[in-house]
Amino acid sequence: MYSTNPEVQRKSESVAAALMKYFEQNPSMKSPYDGMCYVASATLKKLVGYDVVLWKTRDNNNQFHWWCETNTGEVIDLTSKQYTDKNIESPSTGRAAKNKERGRILSFGSYKKKVDDLLEIIKNS
Repeated sequence: MYSTNPEVQRKSESVAAALMKYFEQNPSMKSPYDGMCYVASATLKKLVGYDVVLWKTRDNNNQFHWWCETNTGEVIDLTSKQYTDKNIESPSTGRAAKNKERGRILSFGSYKKKVDDLLEIIKNS
């Protein structure tokens, strides 16, 4: 379960399912989660708006990891498995979360296209 808010929960499940479908459509990807944290989080943010806040922090490889939190503090990390599947603490809930910074929607074309792709998958599901 991602959230006690039924709308946020439903949209989170939609984004999680879209991630899997996107992975199936892109055979060059190693996993549905690696490198997709911003895309999944930004997609959820676009779907639910002010019901969630984007956050980011550096992970064990000094790369940014992105997730959402509800206004009540529920952590919604749709790609945490990229860490937990490797027995690594997820930055969204581990010690790295203490250094979190508020995120924002990015304008980079490659990210925007992937967010749009996920939104299209959700729309067509």
